[in-house]
Amino acid sequence: MKPTLYTATGECVTPGRELGKGGEGAVYDINEFVDSVAKIYHTPPPALKQDKLAFMAATADAQLLNYVAWPQATLHGGRGGKVIGFMMPKVSGKEPIHMIYSPAHRRQRYPHCAWDFLLYVARNIASSFATVHEHGHVVGDVNQNSFMVGRDSKVVLIDSDSFQINANGTLHLCEVGVSHFTPPELQTLSSFVGFERTENHGNFGLALLIFHVLFGGRHPYSGVPLISDAGNALETDITHFRYAYASDNQRRGLKPPPRSIPLSMLPSDVEAMFQQAFTESGVATGRPTAKAWVAALDSLRQQLKKCPVSAMHVYPAHLTDCPWCTLDNQGVIYFIDLGEEVITTGGDFVLAKVWAMVMASVAPPALQLSLPDHFQPTGRPLPLGLLRREYIILLEIALSALSLLLCGLQAEPRYIILVPVLAAIWIIGSLTSKAYKAEVQQRREAFNRAKMDYDHLVRQIQQVGGLEGFIAKRTMLEKMKDEILGLPEEEKLALAALHDTARERQK
Repeated sequence: MKPTLYTATGECVTPGRELGKGGEGAVYDINEFVDSVAKIYHTPPPALKQDKLAFMAATADAQLLNYVAWPQATLHGGRGGKVIGFMMPKVSGKEPIHMIYSPAHRRQRYPHCAWDFLLYVARNIASSFATVHEHGHVVGDVNQNSFMVGRDSKVVLIDSDSFQINANGTLHLCEVGVSHFTPPELQTLSSFVGFERTENHGNFGLALLIFHVLFGGRHPYSGVPLISDAGNALETDITHFRYAYASDNQRRGLKPPPRSIPLSMLPSDVEAMFQQAFTESGVATGRPTAKAWVAALDSLRQQLKKCPVSAMHVYPAHLTDCPWCTLDNQGVIYFIDLGEEVITTGGDFVLAKVWAMVMASVAPPALQLSLPDHFQPTGRPLPLGLLRREYIILLEIALSALSLLLCGLQAEPRYIILVPVLAAIWIIGSLTSKAYKAEVQQRREAFNRAKMDYDHLVRQIQQVGGLEGFIAKRTMLEKMKDEILGLPEEEKLALAALHDTARERQK
């Protein structure tokens, strides 16, 4: 049973079920507060960290608690004791943000969410940053695992105890970070220990997260290399401001990957915000603030339209053609239209839609098959009159011992009569031993047949209903899809051959 803890005001808190564990501590349900959880450190934090948590708990307000799993109260092993953890709002019904911006995950988990949903998620990320910045703090360790998103597009930041906190002029630094979310000007730091982050550093991570969400998980510094040393390491490309979608990307050495969402999908003012965030000017004059992103994305949300071909194709109104249809025609499916009303040209079959449904199918879980070891079978009794092997061995040992004894007593004529008796018993034992071996062989063959039948059934089940069968079917369908996509080229080649043949005949 877990010990009772106490808040700073002396309230009792009883940790319940463990919800998760990390290197720093573990998170538990709280029996007395169903809407809160307790983070308890494996070892009591240093005095400065205790002061930081006490300040955070004392300054918690409705705005912070709406966007952040912020400390509500410190927890102590005894009344007036050291801080060993804290209470915070329970984050339920939400998933890490990469489950939203990753096209593969989103198609499976959120198949009905279109780009306007992602736009609202991006807006809420910016709003969460704005809330933290308005209170004088910096998120610090920005990464995709610190943002949880719900089906209502609401965003909640977790791991708030790692934030850089300004406690009335006393700075509690964030001394950790993820390199892929670290701005170019900080990439050469060997450690964040003792380093003070600024709001502008946080605005880089914010812009990167927004880019991830709006562009299908793409990293703005990842693309096709245009110079020899580009594209080898993401950290190096960030350091050299190799923004692949920049207006001057040829000079920077990277261009966007093929068949990716084009930056031109966004209005020019939003394009310019990304240019400012990911190039040198963001260091010199400042990156777009969280409030600026909220305003820009709110404005963009009012300028959307739907494609007449698919209700799932939502895009900015300044575009003439649907960018999602263009990508669909290239075989890149970002959004699935599972509705029945679909406008098509040239028949009812739309390969892109069918293939999207195939890719949205979820692989079956691992088969839970009953193993033979789990059963306790009862063996068939031996045939009547057939001795068990161990009895035969004992009999043979006994006969051998008696034979040796007789050899020692051969001078006694009265014992000679036992010789034929022993011989008869020996013959019977030999015959019984042969019968026993035959019985064992028969049973071994039956066991092998049963094992072969079991293994055959397992293979059949795996091929039909298991992951192996799922992958095989999808591979088969992918081959068929490639054949369909290759038909126009085959037709082109066949027509060219036909024309060549016709010209030869006319000579």
